[in-house]
Formats: sequence, C-alpha cells, structure tokens
Amino acid sequence: MTEQPIQIMSINMNRQSPLTHTLLQTTSADIILIQEPWIGTVMTAWSDMDPLGDAIFGATNNNMWECYLPSFTDLKSVCIAVYVRYDLACTFSIVNHTSHPLSSIDSMVLDFSFEDKTLRIVNIYHCIPDNPCHHALLHLLLNSLDPLIPMLLVGDFNTHSHIWSFPYSTISPWATDLVDWFDNQGLELLNPPRTATWDLGWDDQQPSVLDLALINEVAAISRQISALQISFDNSISSDHAALSLLWYPAESIAVAPPPELSGYAIDDLLKDSWLKQFGPLPDSDITNIPSLIDAATHLHHDIDFVSSCTFSRHRAPDPHGVQWWNQDRAFAVAAVHTTRSKPKWDAIKHLHWTISQAKHTWAYDFLHHTTSEHLWEAVAWRKGQSIKCIPPLLTGPSHVSEDPHKRSLLSLLPPPSP
Repeated sequence: MTEQPIQIMSINMNRQSPLTHTLLQTTSADIILIQEPWIGTVMTAWSDMDPLGDAIFGATNNNMWECYLPSFTDLKSVCIAVYVRYDLACTFSIVNHTSHPLSSIDSMVLDFSFEDKTLRIVNIYHCIPDNPCHHALLHLLLNSLDPLIPMLLVGDFNTHSHIWSFPYSTISPWATDLVDWFDNQGLELLNPPRTATWDLGWDDQQPSVLDLALINEVAAISRQISALQISFDNSISSDHAALSLLWYPAESIAVAPPPELSGYAIDDLLKDSWLKQFGPLPDSDITNIPSLIDAATHLHHDIDFVSSCTFSRHRAPDPHGVQWWNQDRAFAVAAVHTTRSKPKWDAIKHLHWTISQAKHTWAYDFLHHTTSEHLWEAVAWRKGQSIKCIPPLLTGPSHVSEDPHKRSLLSLLPPPSP
C-alpha cells in the first residue's frame, strides 16, 4: 500500500456556515462529504434594470477546496455537497454524475479516477417526511449499484435498525427494506458495533446511530479502504460525529506529481543578468530552410537554458483558504474541541461571534487601510461580479473624457442619462 492515503470524511453540518468555514480551514481530510450543508446568498447580481439586484445562492466557499453540488432547480433545497482539496482535484479526474438514477438533491454520485482506477463515492442524506411512517429512499431502493466499480456509500440515513442501532432505539418502519437493499447490493457496513454517530449531549436525549458508511464487494476485495473512525471532536459540532476513513489508491496515483507548469516567473531585477548570459551565445548561419529550422531550434533552446539559470519556474498557486482567518479563530476552535457537554454551546456561539467579527474587520481594513493593489482590486468589484477593466468615464452619451481633472470630478457624479 502507498504511504500517502487519501482521507475521506463524512459529516452533517446542520447548515452551519461558521462551522463549515472552520472545518474547511482546519481539517486534514482530502475529501469531505457534507449532509445538510449551508446554502445561502453568496453575492447579489445587480443590473441597471433591477436596482435591488438578484440574490445568487451558493455553498460555503474556500479557495483550498473545489465544491461539487447536485443538480437542482432551487439551491435552497439542496441537502448534500462534496468538497475536494484543490491539489487533489487537479490530480484526479472527478465526474459528478448529475444524471445518474441515484442522483437527486439529497444524493450525489461522484467518480474519482486516475488512469484505469476508479472509486465511486455516493453521498446520501435521508430527509424523513412529516409522516414518520414514511421514508424518502425510493430513489435508492428502486435502483441497483454497479457491482464492478469499487464503491463507498456514506451519509446520514436517519434510520434505526436492529443491525446497527442501540437496543433502546425504536426501529424505523422502513429499516427492513433498507437492510435488504444493502444485502442485495452486496454492501458491507463499516461502522463499529453500537458506536454512536449522533449525540445531542443532553441528559434526556440518548445517543443514536444515524450516519453509516458501507462498501461493496469489489472495494472490500481490493483492500484499499481502511477501518472507519468516528469522532465528535473532528466534527466541530454538537450532535453529528465525523466519519473518517482512508482510501489507499494504486501507488501510481498517490505519488503522481501535479502537472508542471511551463514557463518561468520573470523578475525584472534580473534582466541584466539574463542579457549577460544570453548575449555571448553563438549565432547560427541561415542559408536555407533546414538551417532556418535548426537556428529556430537552437534559439528556443538557448532562451530556455538561460531562463532556467536565471529565473525560477512557474508554480501552481498554493491556496491558503479564506483571507480573514487568523490566530483568534484557531483559539476559538480549540475551545470548541476542549469543551464538553452543555458549555460547548457557549464555545460554539463564541466561535460564531469571532468569525463574524473577523469578516467585518477584514473587510474594513481591506478598504480603509489598503494598498494600491487592493484598492484597484476593490474597484473591479462591480455589480456583484469581478471585471477585468474599469469602464471609461463619459462627458456625454458617446464622448470619452480625456481630461484627468474632469475624470476625477466625473467619478463623483452619477452616470449621464441616456
């Protein structure tokens, strides 16, 4: 097995954006399957015809992660999401099967592939209807899984069964049908016996087993999936535990380096040094087409050689997460981890407050204590979207201002009427 396994985590986030921000910023997982993710307004799209703007919905964003969502018509009804680390998403071929029979707003099917090796991950959230005797698992129970593809099925099933629940639990009316479906599909339950995955922490509420992880026979035979770990500390929440396991893909997958970017990072301060090395290189005589091709080949070689001796190569960007995260947030997260029982609610509230304050402080400092680079970046934020250039200032319907003094005055005035 490879020494670089991929950590997969599944967790119900109860639609908590601050806790999701914290998880994305601090976790060591490579793939996160989220049930009940936070979905809300991430920006407002303004237009000249609609001064109030249209809200654009999205999931919690962090530049260290790629976010995958199911197909939807109303984003507010989405019950699942999958986050994949940026560098992993660049290495693997990831297919989100939005048209798969199992795909819905509460079920996602993703394939992680490298060359001819594939792991299919199915993320499930079972939202129980108002009538507790009914269930919403027909899209699961009426379909079959591909037995030839290694598969991990994981999520919040909100189901009590005599197979995995505690003796005091009331068995769900549909539990037998779900267990039969697991058996018919050749799925093996990874959960340790009688290990709680939901615990509210109150004396009048008993722990339950609601979150499950299963693999099919071909995944079990490959021995590339580790034992399941269940932790309430890693969930940074108060009720659902985090389910974590390791996937040991083929050795060639884990050690495959990211694609190397072509070209060099040009440094103007090294211009003279570059010219000094490039100047003495011999020229080629060009007398015919073959000599022209040979001269062009040597020229490219010489440019690349001198550049490699002078400049460093381009590197893929290393995202660091949200810009407002600082040490104060880390202290608040540590308090959530170390606090137990009911006082943990106070620690979580404090974490919410510190995140809110951090966002406000960062936005204020970005605009009021800014640099020229940040100022022009803020200027490009127009109508809820980033633009690459600043539109010209007009003195009339079709006349561009060329006077710098007039431009500074026009920037303070509303645009001319059509």
